[in-house]
Amino acid sequence: MNDFTLPVLGMGYLATYAAYKGFNVGVLDAEAHGLGIDHTVDILNTLAPRWIGFNLLAPTYQISARIAAGLDPTIKVMVGGHQAKAMPVEILTDPRMACCEALVLGEAETRVAELLSDHRRRADLPGVMWREQDSQPVTGGHPGNAHHLAPDIDALPFVDRLFLAQDPYHAAGRLEANMVGARGCPYNCSFCGAAVSANPDVSIRTRAPGNILLEMHQLTESGVTAFRFVDDLFLGARRVIEKMMDAFTEDRVGDWAVWDATGRINVLARASDSTLATLAENGLREVALGIESGSDRMLKLIDKRIDPTMTRAVVRRLTERGIGVKGYFILGFPTETVEEIEATVRLVHELWELTDPLPGQFRASVFEYRPYPGTPDWHRLLATGRFSAQQLTDYTAVDLTDAGAEESMRQRDEFNFSVNLPLAHAPIEYIRAQLKALSREQYNRTRDSSTNSV
Repeated sequence: MNDFTLPVLGMGYLATYAAYKGFNVGVLDAEAHGLGIDHTVDILNTLAPRWIGFNLLAPTYQISARIAAGLDPTIKVMVGGHQAKAMPVEILTDPRMACCEALVLGEAETRVAELLSDHRRRADLPGVMWREQDSQPVTGGHPGNAHHLAPDIDALPFVDRLFLAQDPYHAAGRLEANMVGARGCPYNCSFCGAAVSANPDVSIRTRAPGNILLEMHQLTESGVTAFRFVDDLFLGARRVIEKMMDAFTEDRVGDWAVWDATGRINVLARASDSTLATLAENGLREVALGIESGSDRMLKLIDKRIDPTMTRAVVRRLTERGIGVKGYFILGFPTETVEEIEATVRLVHELWELTDPLPGQFRASVFEYRPYPGTPDWHRLLATGRFSAQQLTDYTAVDLTDAGAEESMRQRDEFNFSVNLPLAHAPIEYIRAQLKALSREQYNRTRDSSTNSV
């Protein structure tokens, strides 16, 4: 049902850097083009490149493995991504990945270019793994090559948007582009693949404001007037906010662009009124906040470092200044009860009611909980002895559209998947009923708001 997918910026960075180094590369976003597995395999085998690289994610790993198994055996495979980092041995010993010559852990731009030049260099490269015939996986790395693990992000070429199927894209009357302003996250939210404990190899760093503004100006030459910063730190650290806003103010960004960003509630709670006013003046249109739950116990368990009172205050202060807020919520955390889910549902309704009379809008985006390998939750769940790794990665699609009849869920199909395990104390059927009810209400609110504005 969904005709838009999030742009594969990570693959775009890899392709751009490889092309910059002189290699002939392309990106096939099979999801964005609506390609089936067999069709994708046919395209790849017809193109017959020397290498094919996969970005492995836990929910889609089985699809990637099936594609890899169908490739001509003369094609070398390299893999990376969150799933590759979380379960490298399992991937390298998967018979469907028999052609995998390199598994790259972490940021891969410079190491991918080295591998394309000569795959025998993998022994010199830190964080590159492979399997020698029937032996156990081995890891390369020689002294003097640690720089590959944290490339200078200000020295990387800007993403060539020709590699992205749907970016820039038209939305709300503007041409929009997604951007990354920083890499790494200092927080340890228990469910998140970006949790600092799951990424000890990642150095947290931000791009220089001038570097970001230069890319924004280049994109405006193709008509882009809206930007979405998708990294965790753009509004997630006070020093980053202050540094970026000084540069945005000097460049008068608010006169020629609007932009959205992710943010941290605990950081914005400490921001002064003048800082929030500066964000609005510089074109900030919407902040995406991980609110997650209305239960104090759940928020402590997942290490969010916030509480509902703090959330209400931050949402009110932002929307009072005309800045929209998109709140992310998760239903069905491990051990979560019906009463705790009810607290989350109440909080969503309170935030709708709180912001209805204010200049900025609040909208809720609700998900069913699912575990991801390598996260703190993953280790916690395995330690209970109740579930195996295979069970916790048995992701299946869940049709919440009622065969297409539920209009409010049609644009969320890429997010509707589950491991179908009783992780929460609340029944799965109850969790999904609340998810659908909140999504339906948000859909109606968005539709009514658009109608009224017209």
